[in-house]
Amino acid sequence: MSGRNVVLLVVDSLRAQSLGETDACPRTPFLHRLGEEALAYRRAYASECWTLPTHVSMFTGRLPSAHGAHFQSMGYVRPEPTLAEVLSAAGYSTDLVTRNFVFDGTIPGIVRGFQRRHRPLAPGSRANLAGVLLTLAKPRVRRYIRRTGFFHPRHSDARAFVTTFARSLLPADDLALARVLEVMERGRRRRRPYFVCCNLYDVHAPYPPARDSLFGPWRSLRGVADNVMLPIQLARLGQHAYLRDGFHVSAHAHRALRDRYHAAIGLMDEKLAAFYDTARACKLLDDTVLIITSDHGEAFGEHGLYLHDASVFNTHLHVPLWIRHPDLAPAAIEDVVSTRDLFGLIRAVARRERLDETIVDADYRARHSIALAEHFYYPRLTDAAPQFRQNLIAAVSHSSKVILRGDSVLHYDLLADPAERAPTPEPLEAFARSCRAAGASTHAANAAVAHLKRFAAGLVQAAA
Repeated sequence: MSGRNVVLLVVDSLRAQSLGETDACPRTPFLHRLGEEALAYRRAYASECWTLPTHVSMFTGRLPSAHGAHFQSMGYVRPEPTLAEVLSAAGYSTDLVTRNFVFDGTIPGIVRGFQRRHRPLAPGSRANLAGVLLTLAKPRVRRYIRRTGFFHPRHSDARAFVTTFARSLLPADDLALARVLEVMERGRRRRRPYFVCCNLYDVHAPYPPARDSLFGPWRSLRGVADNVMLPIQLARLGQHAYLRDGFHVSAHAHRALRDRYHAAIGLMDEKLAAFYDTARACKLLDDTVLIITSDHGEAFGEHGLYLHDASVFNTHLHVPLWIRHPDLAPAAIEDVVSTRDLFGLIRAVARRERLDETIVDADYRARHSIALAEHFYYPRLTDAAPQFRQNLIAAVSHSSKVILRGDSVLHYDLLADPAERAPTPEPLEAFARSCRAAGASTHAANAAVAHLKRFAAGLVQAAA
C-alpha cells in the first residue's frame, strides 16, 4: 500500500540569512506563519552551492563525491535509483514542474524517474524589452552560454533552447504553482499517490523585482540606472567574472542587486501564501507531506563571491527548510540537518515506514548532527584565481565549522564568528573535539573527520 502524497517545493537560490526579522531583510509574513504550522528547521544545510549537485543529493541522499553530478561531469550517470524512480516503482505518479534549464532533459540523469515534466513559461504578452533584446542577440546568447559553467555544453547548440531562453527568465512561478495544484487535483481524482517536485525560479538571478517583468519601475533616475545596469552586471557575473583576480562591483551595483533579490523574495512569499492557502482550503494538504526548502543560497559580495559558485560558506549552504506532515505537530528545530536527508524521509513516507530513521526524529538528528558539504570547481575557467581552482569540503556542527581548502584546514567558531571571517588553523582532531564538546555523538564526529581526511588525501574523487 502506498504512502502519503509528497510535494517538494524548492525555492532556487533562497538563502536562510535573508529570512530574518530585521529591517535589512525582506518581509515574508507567510514563511514566518509557516514556521508556526510546520516543522521549521533553523539549521539546514545544502550539500553543494549550486542547483545540479544539490538536487541530485536530495534525489539520491548522497554527497556530490558519491553521486558525481557537478561542474566536472555535468550529469548523473550512477546506477543508484533517484527518488523519482523509487517512488515511480512504488506506484506513485511523479511530476517535475519548473522552467529552470537544468531540468530540461539536456543534462543526463537529472530527470530520471519523472513521468511528466511541466515547463510553465510566461505568456508571450510578457515578452518585454529584456526578452526582445535577448532574442535579437542569439549569437551573443550562444557565446554567453558556452562561457558560463551553469549550462551544459549542448545547450548552446539547441536552437529551441536559445529561442526560449529569454522567456524562461521572465517571472512565472505563479504559473508553476498553479500547475502543481492541477497535478495535486488530478492525483486526488485518480486516487493515485503522487510526488511533485517543483523548482521555483523567481528568486534566482536575474532576481525579478516585479510579478511580470525583469525590470523595476522606471519612474526615477535611480530606477533607470538600476534597470540599465542590470544586463551588464548580470552578464559579467554569469560568466564567473567574480572568480578572476581584480574583479570589482560598485557600491551602487551591489546595492541594486541585493535590493532586487529581496524584492523577489517578498514576491515569492506572496506566491507561496496563495498556493498554500488554496491547497489547504481545497483539502489537498490533508493527506500530503509538504516540504519547502531551497537548493542553495546566494552571495552578494560575501567572501568576494556573487551568485552561487566556488563556495562552502554558509551564505550558500545555510538554507530554509519547512516540513508539514499531517501527523506531526509544529516545532522549531535547532538541530543541524542536511537537505540530502530529505531522500530518506520521502522514501519512508512513500513506503509507509516508521519515520524514526529520518530527520523528523530527534534521535536520528542526534546521531547525524554534523552536515557535510562539498564543492567541485569549474575546470573550464582556466583564468580563475588559484584559490577558486580547487575542490572544497566543509563540515558544520552546532557551534563550529571546518573547511578544507588545498592544504589548509580552517576552523570557524560559528557562535563568535557567524559570518565566517576569522578562521583559525587547527588540526582536524580539534574540530572533532569541539563537536563532542557541543554534544555531538562520538560516532558522528569520527565519521565526519574520517570523510574529511579521505577527501583531503584525494581518496574521495569527483565520481563519474
